[in-house]
This record gives sequence, structure tokens and C-alpha cells, in this order.
Amino acid sequence: SMYCRGAAAVILTYDVTNWQSLAEIEERFLSLTDTANHDCIYALVGNKADLTDPKVHLSQDADGQTKDPTGGDEERTEPQVLSAVPTPPASPTSFSGLVLHKQVTRDDALSLYERILRYKGLDEKSSLPADKMCFETSAKTGYNVDVLFETLFDLVLPSILRKRHENRESPTVDLEDSGGVGSKRARSSCC
Repeated sequence: SMYCRGAAAVILTYDVTNWQSLAEIEERFLSLTDTANHDCIYALVGNKADLTDPKVHLSQDADGQTKDPTGGDEERTEPQVLSAVPTPPASPTSFSGLVLHKQVTRDDALSLYERILRYKGLDEKSSLPADKMCFETSAKTGYNVDVLFETLFDLVLPSILRKRHENRESPTVDLEDSGGVGSKRARSSCC
């Protein structure tokens, strides 16, 4: 229950090739957010997008140019699509070149995000829209990872700056010197 204490943002991550991973967010991890700040920002992130979409294998460099992480020197064949796979294989990387069936749709993620807002008692009108806070990423290729963290940074920074400003305005009490400048604490006769 201490995982989210004082958190300004919570990233809830699931595997887009495994429906159970999305269900477990709601079943197991949602209650962990009870200790987060009341103004905490929630992002719902579907990872392993590279396993379901061949375009995700291409990443972008710093200039925004699309590049092929394999170097592009080899002749590329179209990946085979596995349809109706009930669960992802134990090791998806063992099926290199295959595209797995996507078990969690964007609509599923948007629906869970709206349930998160209701669970936290947040008004959907005053909160960030679900379509802005649900991401699909690939940790392997880096697809959308920068977008996720830049979005969170842009949303969290104003809150941090506001809190810092509020702390400067609130008076600080020096517990060591409570009697004023130059005063000494009187010793008590007991203890």
C-alpha cells in the first residue's frame, strides 16, 4: 500500500497480447492507488505493441525520421499473423517475425481508464480525457515510450511547481529556536 504514497503520477501497465494482464490491473493494483495524491495523474499503458503491429518495429530517431532497428540490409518478409490465439506464448520472442493476436483493444483500455476515474471518485469532465491518457508502447523498440513520459512530464510539472511555490509562501517554524533570537531555553528542574 506504500507503492503510490505521494505519487504525482501512476503508470498502470498491461500486455496488449494478454487479456488477463488488463484484468489484473483492476483486480490487484487499483487499490494500490488509494495512497496516491488526490490530484495524481493516471496513465494506462499497453506494452508489447511491437508483437501485434509490424509498423511498431520501426522506431523514430531524434529527428523524427523513421528507421528500421534491424539495419534494413536484410530482405524483409511479411510477418505471419496468428489469428485467434487465446493466450500469448510463454516466450513471444521465440516467434520472431510473427505477429501475435492483439487481445486488448484500445476500447478495452479506454473503458478501464473510465472505471479508474470512477473508482478514484474523479469527475470525468474535470479529469484528463481517456484518449489522452491511454498509450500503446513497445519497450523493445521504444515505440511511444517518449510520448508517454513527455506527456506525463508536461502534466506533472505544473503541479510540482505549484506545490513548491505554496511551500515557499507558508511560514517555516524553527523548533530549535522557539523563544526568539538570542533566547535560551530554561532548564526544567526535573529531568
